[in-house]
Order: sequence, then structure tokens, then C-alpha cells
Amino acid sequence: MTTMIARRTRGRPRKEEGPAPRQILDAAVAAFARHGWEGTHLRQVAEAAGVDAALIARRYDGKMGLWQAIVDDVSRRLEDMFADVAQGPDAPARDRLAGAVEAFVRLNLELPDLGRFFIDQISRPGVRRDYVIARMWEVYRDAMLPIVAEAHGPARPGRDPALYVSLLLGAVAMPLMMRSVTMADWHAPAVRDAFVQNVLRLFVER
Repeated sequence: MTTMIARRTRGRPRKEEGPAPRQILDAAVAAFARHGWEGTHLRQVAEAAGVDAALIARRYDGKMGLWQAIVDDVSRRLEDMFADVAQGPDAPARDRLAGAVEAFVRLNLELPDLGRFFIDQISRPGVRRDYVIARMWEVYRDAMLPIVAEAHGPARPGRDPALYVSLLLGAVAMPLMMRSVTMADWHAPAVRDAFVQNVLRLFVER
């Protein structure tokens, strides 16, 4: 896996200078999700992010560095999200589960191509698949499993926490992958809130 190394080139800006990383990384998630590894080029990401392709190449040391930065960024966002949920240990287990589910749904609404990116990467054996599993899937799974297990009580037939976390991921990712067909006006706050509430009703018992 490529290691990102900071370099200083005479007359050029430092990698950390220029546009904020968020607009580049979010554009890169969408590009890799839609075009795959082979079909994604830095110029596509640069055009979507409104920056120069040379800046991306310098900042991330090329395509692999950009790809790794995407995965690392999503991993940090997942870790921060679940850390916020875990700060309420005195809250009822069902409330913490609801908080975790809602946070996960809203993260995917911020990155609507994340599910497609994840599914594409894990479907192709190799170092990128292994990295995504370690940095994204295992962070999500290891944080959700104990919350689900506590909220649902002792494991029993039809209540497998491991299956729950897989189904939740699919239930969030698939509608967003099909949003042009199934979620008209998905940018609208009311539509997003309705999506969150529907997932909560499906996955959190009241």
C-alpha cells in the first residue's frame, strides 16, 4: 500500500495548501464508486472538485495515495461517529442503538456513493479489498456488534447481531445507490429525514 510522503518542490505549494481535502475526497469517493479503479483518473476527480489535477497528484502522490486517503478518511469518520455515540453509556441500550443507526445513515447521506464504493472494492480480491475490510468494514462491524447485542439481549434464533450489521449496511447503501429511481429530491432535508426515520423503524424496535 502506498505511503503518503510529504515533499517540497521548489515553486510549488505544499500538499496541505490549497483547497480543503474534504471537497477532493468526497469527489474521489464518487469517482471511484462510479468508474471503478481502472476507470477513475485524477482529472475526473479534479474536475468534480474544482481543482487542478496536478494539485491532487502532489498532495496524494498519485491515484493510489488518493484512494488510500479516501479509505482512511472514511475510517476516521466512522471512528469519530461511534465515539460520539459511545459517550452516552448511561442511556438505555435501545437509545444508543438508535443513535448509532441514525449516525450511520446520516454519514451515508453525506457520502451517498460510499455504499457503491465499498461494495465495488470488496468484490475484487487483492490488497485494496483487504485494506477496505480492515479500515472500513471492521471499524463499522466492531463498533456496531456490541451495541446491537446489548440492545437485543441474549442471542436467539432470528436475532443474530452479525446479520443485523450486514443487513443495515445493505438497507442503507442500496436505496442510495438507486436514489435517482427511488428517492426523488433526495437532497431535500425532509426527504433525508424521512429516510432516516424509515431505517430507524425497520432496525430499532420501540
